[in-house]
Amino acid sequence: MNPYAIDGPAVISFSGGRSSGFMLWNILGAHKGMLPDDVIVIFANTGLEHHETYEFIHRIEQVWCEVVWLEYALNDENKHDFKIVDYKSASRNGEPFDLLINKKKYLPNPVARLCTENLKIKTIERYCRQVLGLKGWSNIVGLRFDEPKRVARMRQRENAVLPMADANHSKWDVLEFWVGEDMDLNLPIKGNIYSNCVGCFLKGYKTLEDIAISQPKHLDWWADTEEQTGNRFRNDRPNYATIKHDAHRQLAFDFGDSVPCFCTD
Repeated sequence: MNPYAIDGPAVISFSGGRSSGFMLWNILGAHKGMLPDDVIVIFANTGLEHHETYEFIHRIEQVWCEVVWLEYALNDENKHDFKIVDYKSASRNGEPFDLLINKKKYLPNPVARLCTENLKIKTIERYCRQVLGLKGWSNIVGLRFDEPKRVARMRQRENAVLPMADANHSKWDVLEFWVGEDMDLNLPIKGNIYSNCVGCFLKGYKTLEDIAISQPKHLDWWADTEEQTGNRFRNDRPNYATIKHDAHRQLAFDFGDSVPCFCTD
């Protein structure tokens, strides 16, 4: 059986990266170019993605299939909620993240990763229950065969379906697919440091240094948030303001590798 032949009801969690784009293309191919009515594609926006990610998703929805854009929100009673946005109205300055931090009164960190859980997973769940009226559905996630630890953790979730892992597709399959494609994400095809939330605190220190050198504006929100709250996203390495400062002084540090999360690239 083709792992990409998806039975609904199902939600394709679309991160806006090459792996999830590759997965979506194969799912469309397994369904002769058109998704079943009960299989939908959702992008949950944190407001901190690279601008090329938004452009990539917009091309996908113009050419391939409809994409539902969601954001974390608070209702009139200041309770967790969601809102439906689109390419034009989607936040680009971390507004959903700001709402969550103000609501929770603390910053996410490697131990308490409240961002992915609330900004993505629970936001999608609220939409499925409140708008689609679903009580259960499959969550289609773009984790590859060559990500065994992430795959193992995700499979512990009852409704997770991982067609890329089941099809034994690796990053090399993804890269080969996108080389020369006009639809491709306009970011480095190898060693892309800008995936997902560009300044994510789970990324390795060297990666954040490289971002601070190449496109430092993407660390502004993270540095400003630490300063405004008086707290830190991580206590095991310098804060974001220091990362930006030291990167341009060409000081070399190594505070470990990236920490995997449930966001996909």
